[in-house]
Amino acid sequence: MNDLPRFIKIGEERINVNEIVSYGFAVDDDEDRYLYVGLKTSDDVLEYYEDDVDFDLDEKIAELDDLFLIK
Repeated sequence: MNDLPRFIKIGEERINVNEIVSYGFAVDDDEDRYLYVGLKTSDDVLEYYEDDVDFDLDEKIAELDDLFLIK
């Protein structure tokens, strides 16, 4: 069972945890804060703006930190 992929749900997307290479908060030119997630399999970075999602950005980054044991 340990070989099965683990996923995290961010918005409407299920993301394989093993594909995540970077994540964090960023601020765009309009000073809007967003969560970004970079994946091994994509040249694009996924971006989640607070106004466009139904989850709290701080809670979601804490969930990601827990997955990667970052405290």
